[in-house]
Amino acid sequence: MLKMIDKTGNENVGNGNAGNDNAGNGNAHLAGGGEGIGEGIGKGIGEFPGLAYLPPPCPADEAERLIALGATQLLDSEPEELFDRLTRVACASLSVPVSLISLVDDERQWFKSSCGLDARETPRDVSFCGHAILADQPFIVEDATRDGRFAGNPLVTGAPGIRFYAGIPIHSAGRRIGTLCVIDTVPRSPTPQEIVLLQALARTIEDLLYFRQTALESLALVDAWTTTQQGPDPHVRVHSLKNQVLRDPLTGLPNRFAIDRKIEEMLALAPRRSGTALLALIDIDNLAGINERLGHRIGDRLIAVVAERLKELAGARDTCARIGGGMFALLVQGDTTLAAATGRLGAVHEALNKLVLSDDLVIHCSLTTGYAPLRDSWADAGAWLNTAHEAVRQAKALGHGLMSAFNQALYRLNHRSLEHDLRGAVAGGQLFLLYQEKRNVESDRMAGVEALIRWQHPTLGLISPADFIPVAEESALIVDIGRWTLDEACRQLRAWADAGGMPLPVAVNLSPRQFLHGDIAGSVREALAAHRLPGHLLELELTESVAVHDVDRAISIMYQLKELGVTLSLDDFGTGFSSLSYLMRLPVDKLKIDRSFIGGLQDSARSRAIVKGVIDISRGLGIHVIAEGVETGAQASRLRELGCVEMQGYFFGRPVPPAQVEQYRAAGASEQSAGAAPAGAGARAR
Repeated sequence: MLKMIDKTGNENVGNGNAGNDNAGNGNAHLAGGGEGIGEGIGKGIGEFPGLAYLPPPCPADEAERLIALGATQLLDSEPEELFDRLTRVACASLSVPVSLISLVDDERQWFKSSCGLDARETPRDVSFCGHAILADQPFIVEDATRDGRFAGNPLVTGAPGIRFYAGIPIHSAGRRIGTLCVIDTVPRSPTPQEIVLLQALARTIEDLLYFRQTALESLALVDAWTTTQQGPDPHVRVHSLKNQVLRDPLTGLPNRFAIDRKIEEMLALAPRRSGTALLALIDIDNLAGINERLGHRIGDRLIAVVAERLKELAGARDTCARIGGGMFALLVQGDTTLAAATGRLGAVHEALNKLVLSDDLVIHCSLTTGYAPLRDSWADAGAWLNTAHEAVRQAKALGHGLMSAFNQALYRLNHRSLEHDLRGAVAGGQLFLLYQEKRNVESDRMAGVEALIRWQHPTLGLISPADFIPVAEESALIVDIGRWTLDEACRQLRAWADAGGMPLPVAVNLSPRQFLHGDIAGSVREALAAHRLPGHLLELELTESVAVHDVDRAISIMYQLKELGVTLSLDDFGTGFSSLSYLMRLPVDKLKIDRSFIGGLQDSARSRAIVKGVIDISRGLGIHVIAEGVETGAQASRLRELGCVEMQGYFFGRPVPPAQVEQYRAAGASEQSAGAAPAGAGARAR
């Protein structure tokens, strides 16, 4: 059991039970004890001598999020065994000393359940969970002492001495109100299976919150009936109560509780049923981004429009439901074959991915569908729903707007076997490169391409880089894979040059391990020499977090690369910890504005101001700017107005094989010689 020290240096001693109050004032805070760190709780970057930490920013939907949190009626409530049981399971399953269900309030994080930690709350501005609620993805800090956001955090430098943190956001009413998190005092690298387990536990917590809140609302309604003699007929009241419990108030669709009941009924009849059935989960891609750019009122309207369209598309025997946020369930039944059911689902998926038009609402968005056929072996609704959830995750790993069946082989593939197979991928010819163009919108010509790695597994098919790159990063494999990628990109450059015409500059991404721990300058020198290439045709991209991890070493390596004539690019700018002082010191030639800023250009004055500021500052420093993640013509036009002329994204083209790059170049040259259309027209035609 970790003991917490209050600001006076005294231990707050509890009885060791999860969720119980500590002795004293009942509000023990995490602090640093006798080292004086406790005096600085709540301070920001630069206010600790020689140390720094980054307080979590507020989410864009902070006001609505706090309303959703308050509606749960959980804050300062008594411990509940159902929640405590889940944190104990998390601790035991991952072999960590601490697990928490943390609710992020206005100025504090409060623990609904705490296993292994004698504290009920901490200030929000030192909380890791405050960072975790900023996105839906798992938030992982493998070693806090080596992370610029947390190295000087009093929870790291003092008690409880956090080194490892993993948090999964918990949602209520579509808002991220807190997390299920696990903490350790030593560095760790969680396996994919451990992350999946935490996600499953977080979904269970969300289910508990939903049923708890529904029960409270139902009790309030029953109480209102018993205190008045007026009102509708009792049968009408019962029907109203049933609707409240089983219907989603925003869309009118059945809710998670209702679809659970329907699935349970189907599973009970499965041994005697004829035909087939499948369960699909359909998720609105990047709903959080839409809410941030357009507001939650528009986001809610989008959910309602999708729900209405889903009702119209579903068959007479199908059941559709909204199960939370922008996710819907569709239980497809009544077909005699799986092929027929899948074909019908495919038609629904295609129709849902059309442009959303409703009154004055016009939204470009995509929906991703994952599905799992009915199996007699499933014991309950949870197993089928969890499988469909995994199918959605697998589909999203390959891109947005896709439909994919659950891949059992990929799910069973654990971290160790994936690493084993990856070792043979290079020698076995399973890795290959696709190329995504970068376009100069002033000349409407291809300005270069970025090489993107893919893995075609012999039995599992195409595996997303999101699944195998983290595995490679955790081992020495990423250095070998990075070396192969570099050599293959240079080989392709030579092939294009030998085929005639002006060769295109090719950008290659460098991993942190490859850049800082491999002989990257030697690898680049060998690749250029082996394929007889001048350095200016090769562009190396590294993330800003890598560049500032060890600034002096990074600068030294960069100058070694510059001596070879290569172009250096700072990728994902704006997502890490860079400051202008770093930008002025790093010998970079290009800066890529992260896609997270591009999505809000049309609707967010703040996004436009940030992008404009980056462009102007870079121009003043003599650094070329490229915008990535450009998906619409409106974004491209806005970027050009702001002074950015080189762009990359799906609007200009998806990643393609080398042969198609040649076709695009030839088509572009023909357009130029014939009298080119306005900038971007050729890209849209493709």
